[in-house]
Amino acid sequence: MDEATIKSMAAELAKGLKTPEDLNQMTAIFKKFMIETALNTELSEHLGYE
Repeated sequence: MDEATIKSMAAELAKGLKTPEDLNQMTAIFKKFMIETALNTELSEHLGYE
C-alpha cells in the first residue's frame, strides 16, 4: 500500500474524531490491530503456514 492511499484512509477516518478521547480510542484500536497482525504473520511464517 502506498503512502498516498494510507494518508487518504487516515484523513477519512479522522473526519469522525471529535474529542481527544476519540483519538485515543482510534489509536489504541490501530495499535492492537497492528501488533496482532504482526504477531500472527510472524507465527504463520515460523510454523511454515505460508
